[in-house]
Amino acid sequence: MRSTIALTALLLAAQTGQAANAKLPDGVALYWNCDDDDGFGWRDNHWQEGGSPNVTYDTNNRRYGKASLRIVGVADQELSVVSLAAPAAVDPGTSYVLRFWARTEGLKGEAMVRLLAHGPVTADKQYDPLGWVRLSPKVHCFLSPDSEWTLHEVPFDQVPGGAARLFVYLAVKGVGTVWWDEVSIAKVGVAVPLGGAVELADADYSGVRFIDGQLPANLLQNGDFEKGMQGWQVFGSGSTAKVEAVNGGHALRFDAKEFTGLYAVQRVRVDPRRRYRLSLRARTEGTGLVGYFFTQILPFNQHGTPTGWAGADHASEFTYVTGTTKDWVERRQDFTVRPDSDAIGVFLRVEDTIGTVWVGAVRLEPLPLTAAP
Repeated sequence: MRSTIALTALLLAAQTGQAANAKLPDGVALYWNCDDDDGFGWRDNHWQEGGSPNVTYDTNNRRYGKASLRIVGVADQELSVVSLAAPAAVDPGTSYVLRFWARTEGLKGEAMVRLLAHGPVTADKQYDPLGWVRLSPKVHCFLSPDSEWTLHEVPFDQVPGGAARLFVYLAVKGVGTVWWDEVSIAKVGVAVPLGGAVELADADYSGVRFIDGQLPANLLQNGDFEKGMQGWQVFGSGSTAKVEAVNGGHALRFDAKEFTGLYAVQRVRVDPRRRYRLSLRARTEGTGLVGYFFTQILPFNQHGTPTGWAGADHASEFTYVTGTTKDWVERRQDFTVRPDSDAIGVFLRVEDTIGTVWVGAVRLEPLPLTAAP
C-alpha cells in the first residue's frame, strides 16, 4: 500500500467509501475508513501539484482498520482532503450526525471538519455550492490541540434549502499534526459500526450477471474502430475526432485544440459484483500532446441516472497519455463500480489540450469474481 496520497491524489473505495462486497446500513449517507487509496472517492486538494507529501496514510497510528489519514500542517498553509466523488446524499429537514475519530499533536494552527452543501447534479451543473453547514457557533467543527484519539459526534439539521449533497473537508491550517479515522454521516438514531458496512447479498447488486468461465472478451462494441464510429457517440466542439487506417488496422484520431473539449462515449451494461479492466493503445507524434488524452467512467443506476464519476487519477480520470510516445503505448486501469450500477459510460476524452493522438484497441474486460484488487 502506498503511504502517500501521491499523484492520483485519491482516497478510498467505491464512492461511498465501502468495499465492493459490503454496503452501508440504511440511514448512513457517508462512510470512509481512511485505510487506503485503492479506488475512488476522496481527493488531496493539492492534487494539481501532484499531491502533498504531508497528506499520508499512517498504518502505525490508527483508531480502527489498516490505517488512518494523517495531515502534517505547514505554517501559513491549508492542507485538506475532500469527499469529491463521495458526497453524502441528504434531505433538507432531516437531522444527521457527523461522526469521526481524531487525534492531534503539536497543533498551533487550526484543525477542522467542514461540510459544504451542494444542490443535485443536473445536465448543466456538476457542482452547485449552496453554503457551509453550521456545525458549531463558529460554523465548522474545530479540534482541540494535543488530544488523544477522541470520538466526535456532531448533530446537525440546518442543511441549506435545496441541498442534495454534502461534501466533507478534513483540513489543517498552520502547524500541527492530525490523524483522522472512521468518518461518517448518518441520520440521527442510526448506528455506524466500526468498518461502516455490512456484507452484500447478490440481490443487493444491480446490473446484469456474467458467469466466470464465460466472460465476454470485450464489452465494448467496435473497440478497434474497424467499423468506423459504430457504437460510439462524439460530443464537443473545437477539437475533432475521426477514424483513420493505421498500421494495418484502424484508430480514432483526436486533433485537440486549446480551450476546447471533445469526447467519444459508449454505454454498456455491467455486473457490479466484479472488477473491470479498461485498456487501450495510443500514439502521439511530433511534439506530442500539450495536455492530456484520458478516459473516464460514468456509472448509471437502474433508472438511468448517473451516480458520479468512477475515480482513479485526479478523482475521475484514467489512462493518461501526454507528450511524445514515439510509438504505440498501452494503458490500462482496473476499477470497480458501485453496487447500484446498472451500466457505465466509457469516455475517450481530450480537454484543453493541443496536439494529435491516435487511440485504438479499446477493451473493457469483466474480471473473474476471484480477481484480487
